[in-house]
Amino acid sequence: MTAEDIDEWSPQGPVTELSVEHCWKLLDGSTFGHLGVSVDNQPEIFPVNYVADGASIVFRTARGAKLRDLIANSSVVFEADAQLENGAWSVTVKGRAEVQGADAPVARDVDLRLPQWVPTAEFIYVRIMPVDIRGRLFERQLRLVPQAHIGD
Repeated sequence: MTAEDIDEWSPQGPVTELSVEHCWKLLDGSTFGHLGVSVDNQPEIFPVNYVADGASIVFRTARGAKLRDLIANSSVVFEADAQLENGAWSVTVKGRAEVQGADAPVARDVDLRLPQWVPTAEFIYVRIMPVDIRGRLFERQLRLVPQAHIGD
């Protein structure tokens, strides 16, 4: 945790609201998240592999529904999370998607850091420029005590 993180409590247990800096560190340590888009007032969500650079989120895609949707409405939400030994974290980034070509300066770094899943004729790179970033750390504090078996 960082000094800027804020501890809170919820019915599920301790929850820490994470600083923006802490959110970027968590995002940088992962490469899998979910992209949320809305077209014609209909929400869609897509799994994506991504790279976080401390100022934006970049992912690759190909021509298809995801690209069509974010061209129609560039306002997006991105979410990544992970299970930890004693809890979980979740970071949400709201922002604007900017479509970039295969010759984008970030393309080489993204290609080096992300797995090659499906061969495609041309990758299209998308950068999410954040408007808002929020994260939470959820801690499991409850310890379950084994109950005695009936008849023991």
